[in-house]
Amino acid sequence: LVKGGFQAEGFWEKNQGFLTCRNPVIRGAAVTPLLSVLSLDIETNADTGEILSIACSGKSDRVFIRGSGTAHALFFFCENEKDLLIKFFGHLRHDDPDVIIGWNVIDFDLQVIQKRCGFLHVPFRPGRDEGCAVIEGKTAGQAFVRIPGRVVMDVPAMLRASFHAFEEYSLDFVASVMLGKRKSIQTTGRAKIDEINRTFRDNPVSLAEYNLHDAQLTKEIFDTAGILPNAIERSKRSGHLLDRTGGSVAAFDYLYLPLLHREGYVAPDAADVKMPSAPLPGGYVLEPKPGLYENVLVFDFRSLYPSIIMTFKIDPLGLVAPSLNRVQGPAGPPFAADISILPAIIAELMEARAKAKQEKNPYLSQAIKILMNSFYGVLGAAGCRFFSAELAAAITKTGQFIFRQTMEHIQSSKNCPVIYGDTDSLFVHTGAGTGEQAAALGSAIAQETTAWLAAMLKERFGVISALELQYERHFRHFFMPTVRGTLQGSKKHYCGSVVDASGMALVFKGMESARSDWTDLAKEFQHELFMRFFAKQPVEAYIISVVNNVRNGGEDGRLIYKKRLRKKLDEYTGHLPPHVQAAKLLPSPGNLIKYYMTTAGPQPVECRTAPIDREHYIDCQLKPIADSVLEWLGTSFDKIVSGQQELFTRN
Repeated sequence: LVKGGFQAEGFWEKNQGFLTCRNPVIRGAAVTPLLSVLSLDIETNADTGEILSIACSGKSDRVFIRGSGTAHALFFFCENEKDLLIKFFGHLRHDDPDVIIGWNVIDFDLQVIQKRCGFLHVPFRPGRDEGCAVIEGKTAGQAFVRIPGRVVMDVPAMLRASFHAFEEYSLDFVASVMLGKRKSIQTTGRAKIDEINRTFRDNPVSLAEYNLHDAQLTKEIFDTAGILPNAIERSKRSGHLLDRTGGSVAAFDYLYLPLLHREGYVAPDAADVKMPSAPLPGGYVLEPKPGLYENVLVFDFRSLYPSIIMTFKIDPLGLVAPSLNRVQGPAGPPFAADISILPAIIAELMEARAKAKQEKNPYLSQAIKILMNSFYGVLGAAGCRFFSAELAAAITKTGQFIFRQTMEHIQSSKNCPVIYGDTDSLFVHTGAGTGEQAAALGSAIAQETTAWLAAMLKERFGVISALELQYERHFRHFFMPTVRGTLQGSKKHYCGSVVDASGMALVFKGMESARSDWTDLAKEFQHELFMRFFAKQPVEAYIISVVNNVRNGGEDGRLIYKKRLRKKLDEYTGHLPPHVQAAKLLPSPGNLIKYYMTTAGPQPVECRTAPIDREHYIDCQLKPIADSVLEWLGTSFDKIVSGQQELFTRN
């Protein structure tokens, strides 16, 4: 089976600069190529669409810029825009990169270059052969590029595919988080356009330096995030091209179909798959018990769904293959124990991942993890040729069974309540006085429960368990809020503290501090409030000081909302959300909209005309955060802020 690399044997001949092999015999081979990378960035006059400069950072750094100036080792002055494009393509042929990268390089840089090439009658040929093209998508972010002989990787898209999450995906923001560096021009919108045009007019070299800095920053982020080695390892396992960021169904087909054919079976066509008549069951979510807890241990199952597939031989072929030796699990139909494909694939991947961890290869480990965890989603997707509602339900319902049995065992054998759980994670409250022994206690519970689970499954279902419960972490303090206005716990929302020699750190899940569409002020307010809450310090004076500072205008710089446009602006109809209303006030809005809530409604930061509605931020940002904590202290935000707060003590 060919996975990424291959070897070819046959008759080789040179043909127009290329090696051609006729009637080759191709076999898979373990190959890790050494690929060269060039980072591309352009600066344009946004009013005219003209390209002012093109920066390249690769084997050598170059900036091609219009105008005249003193000769420089890095900067090449060009007579006009056409001359700039011709010299840029010449540099690409000389540098000859395998991979071209950039920040929104497909949706912006290459599209602009292609358009300007068409306007100026310059052949658009950034590849090693003819046929180069950028094809625009119907909506933003859907364009794709065809560059023969080279791979093009858009760095923000590849960061998302590698599970690098950021509050926003601007180059400036990601560089400041990952590298601690910032761009030299940090304005946005019309102000940035004017500054770039002014810099080009007054000092072209300064623009060239800025342009090159962006290209270098992009390449440094690309290298720091390990995007290329991650993509190579993913390709070696899934067969995907290096620039492919999705495609779980295709990856599953790639691995499964050859093995299915070797068993003498033909796969069904995806067009014949029947849509499910009802929603498929999901993972088990335990109703949370809201409140403040001391010493909570978190456990999770190692690759729960893949382990269930291995344990109970859950497999598309095993579902239909004739066999008298079948495994009946806790839910769903029985599967053939002696005729299956998927359990062996997962076993091989798990072994490979363990080896990757042992060899300290995080890229391979991450690639295998993503691939394994996608299998359930693929089998539960109607777009997959192997989709089966009863097969997918067998996995999730078995997961629910495993979760409930494990929870009941821990509570009865350890006398420790499970206060929350979600799909594959359990939160166990061990109580006061157990903090010093948390790690030892967690490891002991995980080992004993794994052994008990294996014995139980062997006795009840006759299977060899691949399931493993792992101790993940210890929260010294743990808080789960209620759903606002009710006594019911809020699922997937909590805050926990991790205490070590360096002090206390907070972990937020689902709450305001973990969400990108809440203001910086709200996030800092919540963080500081919980630090005081967990440390049993007074919170009233702090709350009052923040409210007064907001009303006095001292926090205006941190009241900015940030929200992404998920589609083109004209595709939003009906009731428009605030960030869309603000975007419609901009002459050329980007994907990320930054706006204030003003007395005249939402207005973008770049062109705000009305006063900031500071009471909105007090009522809609500070109050909900404070009340989630204050209800456990017997008071409320309104009482404190209005001056009606009475003395109280924590119970």
